[in-house]
Amino acid sequence: MVNTDDPTIVLLLLFGGVMLLLYGVRLVTDAMQRALGARLRLVMMTLSQRLGAAFMAGVVATVLTQSSTATASVLVGLVSAQLVPLAAAVVMLLGAAVGSTLVVQLLAFHITDHALEMLGLGAAVALFTSRTTLRHVGRGIFSFGLVLVGLAMIDASSTPIAASPITKVILQALSSSPLVLVLTGTLLACAFVSSTATIGLVLVLAAGGALPLNAALAVTLGANVGTTIAPLLTALNRGSITGRRLAFIYVGTRLFGAVVALIALKELTALLHSVPLTPAAQVSLFHLGFNLFLAILFAPLVNQLAQLATRLLPEPTTIEKSGSRYLDSDALPMPAVALGQAMREILRMADVAVEMLQLSIHAFEDGGKDIPKHIAALDDQLDDIEAAIKRYLMRLSEDLMTPEQAKREIALLYISTDLEAIGDIIDKQLMRLARRQRRKQIAFTLEEWNDVATYHGETMSLLQKALAGLASQDAMIADEVLVRRSSLNQTKRELHLRHLHRLRSGSASSLDSSAIHLEMVNGISRVISHTCSIARAVQGEF
Repeated sequence: MVNTDDPTIVLLLLFGGVMLLLYGVRLVTDAMQRALGARLRLVMMTLSQRLGAAFMAGVVATVLTQSSTATASVLVGLVSAQLVPLAAAVVMLLGAAVGSTLVVQLLAFHITDHALEMLGLGAAVALFTSRTTLRHVGRGIFSFGLVLVGLAMIDASSTPIAASPITKVILQALSSSPLVLVLTGTLLACAFVSSTATIGLVLVLAAGGALPLNAALAVTLGANVGTTIAPLLTALNRGSITGRRLAFIYVGTRLFGAVVALIALKELTALLHSVPLTPAAQVSLFHLGFNLFLAILFAPLVNQLAQLATRLLPEPTTIEKSGSRYLDSDALPMPAVALGQAMREILRMADVAVEMLQLSIHAFEDGGKDIPKHIAALDDQLDDIEAAIKRYLMRLSEDLMTPEQAKREIALLYISTDLEAIGDIIDKQLMRLARRQRRKQIAFTLEEWNDVATYHGETMSLLQKALAGLASQDAMIADEVLVRRSSLNQTKRELHLRHLHRLRSGSASSLDSSAIHLEMVNGISRVISHTCSIARAVQGEF
């Protein structure tokens, strides 16, 4: 038996219980995410089209991972990658908040009395599943046993703490300052990175009499607000503008509910006092009611919330100069999703490459002086996206991919390399020629210009066709591109012959214009080669 009359023992018991609680919650979350994380993300994406199913997906995901914070962070990533619509993600968050209250209901009904039995059962399951595919589930059950032991230790220390005159003085002072208690709950949830851990601590302290009901309710409100901070930081750190909208909606709805409940705190305390339940059960009932209230209030308004967030956080008007937009590290355990995100980034690269090729011909015209500088900036953007795609695809585990997915990964690497090479040809070769032409004030004859402009236009059409085949994964379109190449090779030969005839007849404007003309044709021909390489990758030939 532990001597709870010794203050040192009591403090050590409290400290040890809190540490065990935090460690157990973290282990539960990690274990269940490893066991079910990829499947849960896939379920979230599948069910996001129906709001009722999306709500239940949020509930189930949080019950399994024991962390609404983890669920919210995953949703921020999925929304940032545009894999889940914003309105559906808001509904899932409301469901996640309700799901986080269910385990609290278990804690309220003295489940800690059986903490050692649960720990032993969890250890047995973890031991017998250690070499099976269920090993992470076994570790999750064992970790939940650690959570219960930690709560039992806190429970054992709470009785002598509650009986202390110093505690009564402190709590009487805090009871008159509910705002301080709300801030305390917010800070605890931020520090624990878990509202469940914070509210579990509150339940035990309330059950032992160390925390009056009104104070426990205020701390619970703070914990519900504090659980939004980690997803908000995730969105601000690496989320897209859509992910930030979701995070701000999450914070805003929680804050609104907390303010309303804080205003009515005295009435709510009196109402709960009239319910014939233990103090811990009263707190858990309040926690459940608070989240159900927010779900009932905001679920019908998710589209309006999404529209409001879009107005408050509009899309940036400036061009994104570097970095990826869709690549999400959380999707790496799901190769099909990760490859889809890489494809979206490659289509971004394709848009940039098309813009560069369209602009390139105008750099040789009057008024195109600033085009080379703009193309250089676009080429830098292309290089950054290509590097991000390569780093991302190299992190995919070969063990998780099917042979078909492994082949698709290689194809995407080839395509991103070809698009980056097209950008380099335009920036390093064609724009160098444009600057030389402008510097030396070289003019093309009408025939020379028409030949180059026509060849450029046909190349532009070929690149767009190849990229259409890439976007639709249509091998027939890729075939058309490859068939078209032979005629373009013939066009190149004819351009060279016509140019040589002009030189011999003296109709070419100058030797300098001749050199630029031939280099432009060769550069455009190199773009055609890489375009056909993209078409072959679409066909699966590389």
